[in-house]
Amino acid sequence: MHIKELVLDNFKSFGRKTRIPFYEDFTTISGPNGSGKSNIIDAILFALGLARTSGIRAEKLTDLIYNPGHADEDAEYDGERQASVEVILANDDRTLSRSQVVNAAGTEDVGDVDEIAIKRRVKETEDNYYSYYYINGRSVNLSDIQDLLAQAGVTPEGYNVVMQGDVTEIINMTAGSRREIIDEIAGVAQFDAKKADAFDELEVVQERIDEAELRIEEKQDRLDQLEDERETALKYQDLRDEKEEYEGYRKAAELEDKREELAAVEETIDELETELTELQTELDERQGAVIRLEDELHELNQEIERKGEDEQLAIKREIEEIKGDISRLEDKIESAEETVEAAENERRQAFVQIDRKQETIDDLESDIRETKVAKSNVKADIAEKESELAEVQQRIDEVGEEFQEVKDELEEKRSRLETLKSEKNDLQREQDRLLDEARRRSNAEDEKREAIEDAEAEIPDLEADIEDLQTELEKAKQNKATIGEVVDDLRSEKRELQSDLDELEDEISAKQQEYAQLEAKAGEDGDSSYGRAVTAILNAGQDGVHGTVGQLGGVDPEYATACETAAGGRLAHVVVDDDSVGQRCIEYLKSRSAGRATFLPITQMQNRSLGSLPSADGVIDFAYNLVDFDREYAGIFSYVLGDTVVVDSMDTARDLMGDYRMVTLDGDLVEKSGAMTGGSSSGTRYSFSGGAGKLERVATRINELEDERADVREDLRDVEERLDDARDRESDATEQLRDIETSIERKQTALEDTRDRIEQLEADLEEISAEREEVADQMDELEADIESKTEEIDALQSDIDDLEAEVEDSELPDLTDQRESIKDDIDALEDRQDELDAELNEYELEKQYAEEAIEDLHDDIEAAQNRKAEHEERIDDFEAKVAEKQELKAEKEQAVADLEEELAELKSEREDLKADLQEAKEARDEQQAAVSEIERDLESEQETKERLEWEIDELEAQVGDYDPEDVPDHETVEQEIDRLETEMEKLEPVNMRAIEEYDRVNDDLQELEDKKATLVEEADGIRERIDTYEARKKETFMASFTEINDQFQNIFERLSNGTGHLHLEDEDDPFEGGLTMKAQPGDKPIQRLNAMSGGEKSLTALAFIFAIQRHNPAPFYALDEVDAFLDAANADLVGELVDELAGDAQFVVVSHRSAMLERSERAIGVMMQGDNVSAVTGIDLSGEGADDGDEEVPADD
Repeated sequence: MHIKELVLDNFKSFGRKTRIPFYEDFTTISGPNGSGKSNIIDAILFALGLARTSGIRAEKLTDLIYNPGHADEDAEYDGERQASVEVILANDDRTLSRSQVVNAAGTEDVGDVDEIAIKRRVKETEDNYYSYYYINGRSVNLSDIQDLLAQAGVTPEGYNVVMQGDVTEIINMTAGSRREIIDEIAGVAQFDAKKADAFDELEVVQERIDEAELRIEEKQDRLDQLEDERETALKYQDLRDEKEEYEGYRKAAELEDKREELAAVEETIDELETELTELQTELDERQGAVIRLEDELHELNQEIERKGEDEQLAIKREIEEIKGDISRLEDKIESAEETVEAAENERRQAFVQIDRKQETIDDLESDIRETKVAKSNVKADIAEKESELAEVQQRIDEVGEEFQEVKDELEEKRSRLETLKSEKNDLQREQDRLLDEARRRSNAEDEKREAIEDAEAEIPDLEADIEDLQTELEKAKQNKATIGEVVDDLRSEKRELQSDLDELEDEISAKQQEYAQLEAKAGEDGDSSYGRAVTAILNAGQDGVHGTVGQLGGVDPEYATACETAAGGRLAHVVVDDDSVGQRCIEYLKSRSAGRATFLPITQMQNRSLGSLPSADGVIDFAYNLVDFDREYAGIFSYVLGDTVVVDSMDTARDLMGDYRMVTLDGDLVEKSGAMTGGSSSGTRYSFSGGAGKLERVATRINELEDERADVREDLRDVEERLDDARDRESDATEQLRDIETSIERKQTALEDTRDRIEQLEADLEEISAEREEVADQMDELEADIESKTEEIDALQSDIDDLEAEVEDSELPDLTDQRESIKDDIDALEDRQDELDAELNEYELEKQYAEEAIEDLHDDIEAAQNRKAEHEERIDDFEAKVAEKQELKAEKEQAVADLEEELAELKSEREDLKADLQEAKEARDEQQAAVSEIERDLESEQETKERLEWEIDELEAQVGDYDPEDVPDHETVEQEIDRLETEMEKLEPVNMRAIEEYDRVNDDLQELEDKKATLVEEADGIRERIDTYEARKKETFMASFTEINDQFQNIFERLSNGTGHLHLEDEDDPFEGGLTMKAQPGDKPIQRLNAMSGGEKSLTALAFIFAIQRHNPAPFYALDEVDAFLDAANADLVGELVDELAGDAQFVVVSHRSAMLERSERAIGVMMQGDNVSAVTGIDLSGEGADDGDEEVPADD
């Protein structure tokens, strides 16, 4: 990346739009003082946001707008004035990626990012002035520009743009300020910020610790204060409890009276219950008969279901399992038959191989005979030659008597030579035999390896087949399990529906019986189910009699059970005009001994107001509001129902227990005292609207039950159809599962056989390899023996040659030659004999191998025969098992048929049992009517008993459990109460809340102490974090300092031919001291910066600036007359350094010095024209465009 072009418009002295192109490496800007050359550097600073207004020599932004200089500075301008600078950066090397530019611009619409145009515009209006930034024409903020440039390495602290004042500033600044430059470059401010945040956190945590300690102190003080109050309150509480115990004794006498009254009522009830028990006993016997018959019917239904469902299904499953066993046995038979057939084929093949081997043996025996004949002929030729040799040898003996010693030695050596050759030949023949044996073993190894490879190649296919089958098996099991679950669910659903149907049948039967009884009891007055006394009054036609409470009210069927239970036996009370009518009716009953009845005079019954209805969920209304009656009877129904509340369930009643008398929709009653009454039957035998109303409800219920029964029967038929279908699918799934398991078993058997075959082949291969290695060892030994014999033969032949040379001058040489010729013939014949021996040996080996192969084949035949016999025996066993399974299957099928026949008999028996059950129920209902009569007489006494029990419960709740003998006398009780009251008065006033408050404050104190411990731990963690930040800050600073110091030393040495380094005033804590620069230019002594000359200071400061630049490399740099205070030699060194650095980054330098101009690729000249407008010209100094001469850069108006 580099600055490609700078566009100035109305900026400072550039009053016209001016475009200034830059080279990629080194460009100088030169011109007279005041021509505006430094304004170019100001423009770069201005556009890139690298300096404040003071840094570009202006008091405010509007000073940057072109001013010709001859106008009054205080004059007001009409309209607007503005200036702009645009820096066009070449980005074809993608120093900045497109995503980075897009993020900075805040939009994808940034065009091509090969060039990045950063523009800044300042505008002045009559009222104010404004500054705008742009990236590729998109408006952005200064921070967006700075963030984007920082990603390319261009930052204010990196000295990308160095003004002349920057050099002076570095010279003049304090050591501390100079160290702060390193601080900023190293970025240690982030650690200071983190430390500041951590100190803020620590301060907050410490404040919370102090607050916790303050609160702990407060709580401890409060706890000490409450301790005495708590002890007093506990003592007062004990005295109060003791007083309440004595006050309970006061009610003991009242409780005893109520108990005596209750005992009398219970005696009367016992007499009635005795009579009722006798009737109930007979009822129970009849009910027992009904229950026994119902149980028998239930057991019979279960037996029918078991035989019709469970046993049949179990047997059918057993049949399916037997079928699977038969199928698997048949598969095993088939597999065994295949094995038998394979064994037979193997046996037949072995016989064929034996015949072939026998033919081979015959051929070999023929070859052996022919070879032996040839060998005999060769032996005869050898004997003939040996005879010739003997004659020649005899002549040699005659001639060479004088050479007897030589001859004897020669003969001895020749004899030894022949012996050695014979031994060598024997060794070579044995070597040939072993070589042939090794070849045969090697071929056998290859055959075994091929067989192993073929067998191993089968395994992946078999395993893949097994894996596929296992997957299918798993799916089949899941399918079977799913179907089995469906079958179980359907069977369960069927049982539930059958149970529901049986319950509906029973309920319908009961309701029909109830309907018949109600219909029979209904009389002219609406209901004859009342007691004898009430019925007598209703039938007497007495004036002023309105009827029973039940006859005078009506209620919605939904609330009938609840309201009738709430009214109880009062539904049978008779409503009359006044008490005189009531008295007359009582006398009427006495005169006829018709029994007892209760009468409710309208004039005496007052309508009591109801309280507020509880607002809890499940509360329906007061029973009084749910009953319809004539307003004339308001007082009557207020007395009958009182403030009883109707609720939806017992749970709701329990939630409100103790505050209201409540009754549930099911007829369960809960008294204020907590007494609960309920069970399986309704709370009363009377009803509103008389028998006709109840009759209608029963009839409606019967119709509802019959409709429900029809729906259940329909559902049952549907479930049975689906169950049959599911059973069929379950059978199919079982069959599929069995087939897959059989296939897996076959594949696994094949896999095991293949692995066994591989194991046997590997064992054979190992044995052959061992034999081959043994043969190889023998061959190595023979090779060594042959080599030893050869060496011995060669040495002996050399001795013979020497001896023969001694007798060359005699006749012996010719004779010897003749002898040697004969020997050569003998040797040739012996070689031929050796060849025939080798052939004969090979034939005999092949014959031996063939005979061994025949023996192996006979073994194979025997093994195949045994295998065949073994599997034929297994086939017989399997067939016997198949026969057993077939027989068992037939037995199971017969069992299914027997079950179906037995099932028909059981269903017939069930019908007979249902008839008996109906008769028993009718007998039970007759007895129930008699029991009901005595129950009505008992109910009045029971109501009295209930009232007394309630009152006793109230007293017992107040008094509690006690032993009458333990109750003190009345005088003692009063004395103790007085004493306790006196002691309590002495303690008053008492803060009873101190007990709970003490426990609460103690808990708060413990919580605060735990919280404080947590805060202390948190504070310690923050302090550790601060220490870490401080260490990392120093580590980061020292890393940057060290690198900049290294760069400074190198650059200073380059510029001054001396040495220099940066020095920290406090190396242990660099942030407590400053930074000085120590230097030794040339041959001068080491000195600090303030002791140097002006040029040396500038050179040292420039070395510091260049070191900073090399620490954080940037793509381009701009320098404004940084060589102004240097002499020619030092300026030349700086120019040389800049020229070198320009190879890695772009440099734009404002300078008058020739050292800069001569080394730059392009020089830009700046001159001042009319109206104080700066203009520029460009000169190419690279040598590429030297012929073009000066070129003035046009200014666009």
